[in-house]
Amino acid sequence: MNYGQSHNHNSPLLEPSPSASARPAEASTLWREILNSINVELDPQDSSLWLEPLKPQPIKGSRLTLVCPNQLHLNTVYERFAPLLRQRLRELRPELELSLQTQAAPKRKPSRPASQAAPAPRQMELPRMGAMQMPRLNQRYVFDNFVAGGGNEFAFAAAKALAGGGGLFSNGLFLISGTGLGKSHLTQAVGHHILGHMPGTRVAYLTAEDFTNQMIAAIRGKRAEQFKDRFRIGCDLLLLEEVQFLAGKNKTQDELVYTLDALADAGKRVVFTGRMAPSQLQGLAPALVSRLADSVTVGIDPPDFNTRVRILRRHASQEGIHVPEEVLEFLAQEIPDDVRRLRSALVGLMARSSLTGRPLDLSLAAEVLGQLAARLRRVSPNQIRDLVANVYGLELKLLTGKSRKKAVVRPRNLAMCLCRRHTDASFAAIGQVFNRDHATVMYGVDQIERKLGSEPKLAAELAFLEQRLGVSAN
Repeated sequence: MNYGQSHNHNSPLLEPSPSASARPAEASTLWREILNSINVELDPQDSSLWLEPLKPQPIKGSRLTLVCPNQLHLNTVYERFAPLLRQRLRELRPELELSLQTQAAPKRKPSRPASQAAPAPRQMELPRMGAMQMPRLNQRYVFDNFVAGGGNEFAFAAAKALAGGGGLFSNGLFLISGTGLGKSHLTQAVGHHILGHMPGTRVAYLTAEDFTNQMIAAIRGKRAEQFKDRFRIGCDLLLLEEVQFLAGKNKTQDELVYTLDALADAGKRVVFTGRMAPSQLQGLAPALVSRLADSVTVGIDPPDFNTRVRILRRHASQEGIHVPEEVLEFLAQEIPDDVRRLRSALVGLMARSSLTGRPLDLSLAAEVLGQLAARLRRVSPNQIRDLVANVYGLELKLLTGKSRKKAVVRPRNLAMCLCRRHTDASFAAIGQVFNRDHATVMYGVDQIERKLGSEPKLAAELAFLEQRLGVSAN
């Protein structure tokens, strides 16, 4: 069994019920409801550029199909917005599934025998995520698509060594980095490599949050033994992302410790990712820290300028689009420490050119990045630090000092989060402003981001500070 795939043999997609007829008006209304519900969470430019062009097709059976203008558009929507779209559809119409496809090419005079059918437009199914299902591996996240260079060469080599079964001297790998630097890419590349060479391998790829939620669902559904067996016995490769989510979740940590012991005894391989080294993750039990520390721990740093240019060049080539070298260098210079944001900027630029017919030149690149650059450079980390100290009535030496009191830590973490959101400063640069190392800044920012959804007061404080700074929320 491959945990990266899921099948439902009773799915209405395979055999639509007789009453399921095409419903075009219903599809349009439903799509508008989905858009209205998620627009408040998205950048208006993202919504207008990527989601507004999608065309809903008449609902057939249990499927809502959205048509994208081209393959580039489909890939971007699938990677960036599919989870949110699927969640909203599940909330509004839980009986429906979502799929994306490209629009059919315009009809031309046949250049093939009439009996030979034209290829159908590519379609990506977006399956429902049941309590005991696993997310799929991203088909693009393979070793061949990873650009190794300054900052990530050791992580790349370690991931390939683990996947190849030799040279790492350990069955475990722990990848450490902030967001957007490639740890998810390398993690899934390990899964793809092993599945490609040993197709029968049973791979479980999920986040620590998924692991926690599945365990809770299994206990509530009286399927605890099934859950345990799935990971301890029915898994050959465990890919577990963002382990810092387990902080404070003692029962989940205990279950993971038993699982890791079972996998280690059976000689199975494991890949973890996190924001910092196991010993620095607060809220983890010593037993779990010990198991995590048994892995080879490798950090991933932001890529250097030349590597960023090569990343952009590779991505443009994969999309079959020529982008002038000066444009690639401009993007690489403007976005220094986030590979995901770097690729997103290039995709936005290519899409803008494709949809408007304008040339891919420096003028268009500057326009696309203009609003982002203006927002990022409107304030500095020092301005944010000073404002937060003033708002909370703290002396600067206290805000940037060693105090661990909640009345100081909370404003400090809020200030570092604001620096990350509204300046182009790296974690290390922010750390210099607050007398912290980059790992401590990453942890503080993560603490704020994780709590915003469940603590309205914290979200209100952040919004107030953003208002005082004169910046808009991301």
